[in-house]
Amino acid sequence: MSNLKYIIALLFSTFSLNSCGDILRDDISTLESVAQLSADELISALENNENFNREKILSVKGTLVETNTRNDHINFLIKGNSNQNHYIICEMNHSFDEQGKDFTPGDTVIIKGVLKGYLNDAVLLNCVLENPDKK
Repeated sequence: MSNLKYIIALLFSTFSLNSCGDILRDDISTLESVAQLSADELISALENNENFNREKILSVKGTLVETNTRNDHINFLIKGNSNQNHYIICEMNHSFDEQGKDFTPGDTVIIKGVLKGYLNDAVLLNCVLENPDKK
């Protein structure tokens, strides 16, 4: 994967901390998401410039492409089932522990996070896994 995706995610998270306010400090695992979508549905909506719940909590189901650690954050990169070249970058919540180590590329994950924006990829911040048990 290109480092450009991670640079974009870092820029979004750096400039967004003030704009999202408390929602990035909250434990969103206890909060309801405003929508449950597949990764393909989210990417399609954002590509079509739909005014789509930015800075709201979304639940997104997709295929795990990779996990990595950048700037003391664990990040998940997920995609949909279509052949789109767009991904969803999920910066995991600081309280995220070792539960992600059980997932491998190709696994289906359900991530809940705050939609920050979209350039070439969607960016979700403060993410938690909604399916902590591998299925």
